[in-house]
Amino acid sequence: MNSPVLLIWTFLSILVSALGTYSFIQPIWIVTPNQTGSFGLISTCVTVLDVVSPDFGKQRCEFYGGYFNLGSLPSGAWQASCTLFGGGCILLCCGAFLAVCTSCIPNDAVKSVTVMAGYVQFIAVLVMIAGLFIYPLGFNSKFIRKHCGGGSSMYNSDQCEVGWGLVLAVVGTALAMFCPVLSHYTDMQTTDLL
Repeated sequence: MNSPVLLIWTFLSILVSALGTYSFIQPIWIVTPNQTGSFGLISTCVTVLDVVSPDFGKQRCEFYGGYFNLGSLPSGAWQASCTLFGGGCILLCCGAFLAVCTSCIPNDAVKSVTVMAGYVQFIAVLVMIAGLFIYPLGFNSKFIRKHCGGGSSMYNSDQCEVGWGLVLAVVGTALAMFCPVLSHYTDMQTTDLL
């Protein structure tokens, strides 16, 4: 029988990998002053303001440069952040896969798989935190100054606001910090908790 800690760890592993990956692809990490545009790690959205356009008032979202290319991101800091945070999301997905696999493997191998998955998740959390700390360094790029104001600098987006995509990334990473800890207690039974 699976322990309750194992089930909680598996559920949390799936949840944080989904949150991290979902926030990674969202273009709403930074929002412009009048909410006419937003910027994410890999894509951007702008509101069409051309009155004669049939798309007037609609949001148009695309990758930076029209297609995904790491070199087309607005700054080197965002390139590093994209690589680190995206790599962390991949590692969290691997940890979630291992967590789900624990329900299919023999009981004598569960502990070694959970410990290995915990180490993978620990590395993922460290890499994602590094990506989140590096992201605001890109606020001093010409691209952000053009859209957010000339006062933009590192860790200061001037007139732009933090979007829900960045908040979701921070919350997902914060929740992911519990996964490596829980992975070491997955063999606890209900009687051990009382």
